[in-house]
Amino acid sequence: MIIGIVFLICFLLAGFTHLYGEWAILHEKPNGMMIRYISKPLLMPLLGLYYVFTALPGYWDIWLLLGIIGGFGGDLCLMLPDPNKTKKAFKIGLISFLIGHIFYIVAFIRAAGTFQGYIWWSLIFSIPYVVYGLIIYPRITKSTGPMTIPVTVYIVVIILMGISTGLLWGIKSPVGIVVAMVGAWIFIISDTINAFNKFSKPIPNERLYTMSTYILGQFLLILGFLFL
Repeated sequence: MIIGIVFLICFLLAGFTHLYGEWAILHEKPNGMMIRYISKPLLMPLLGLYYVFTALPGYWDIWLLLGIIGGFGGDLCLMLPDPNKTKKAFKIGLISFLIGHIFYIVAFIRAAGTFQGYIWWSLIFSIPYVVYGLIIYPRITKSTGPMTIPVTVYIVVIILMGISTGLLWGIKSPVGIVVAMVGAWIFIISDTINAFNKFSKPIPNERLYTMSTYILGQFLLILGFLFL
């Protein structure tokens, strides 16, 4: 537990450091880019170590850890420069995040034990995710061009990831479910901001909004899982 707290503190320090780096880049302060490239690769590994050392011995879920690794791969790909605007690194990063979300879905499904363990009224909590997806989908994909299919798949998967957290009502700890659902929502909002900035029109201070919500969303997803 103590080691877990140490890694949590390191994760939070890396997160705040990274946000400072993004702020420094926006305001053309010295060393902003260096801070970004040093701090960002540390985020998901530190979060993963926090999870492993905080979960009960022998009870950490490999699928959740694989989800964190998917986020780490996406982080690295989105850091790569793209001077020719080919979006190759972005596409690979999108796939990595996509796979990470699928692993999160598997982890939350496994947390329920079996599909028979679900309670029918928990489907109510899937409605807000579906409605949100239906609202943002046409607004994002109208400008995605050849990226429409992969973006569509990504939107569907991240909405399913959010739904997977809400279906645990009546099975697991309400505290853990609420924290995980909030984390999923914040993660979805982070990706929404990033998508609108990339495919619709530039959003002022987008990197600060995207990364602050991304870091918080990932953390709350893991914390919620720990509370289940």
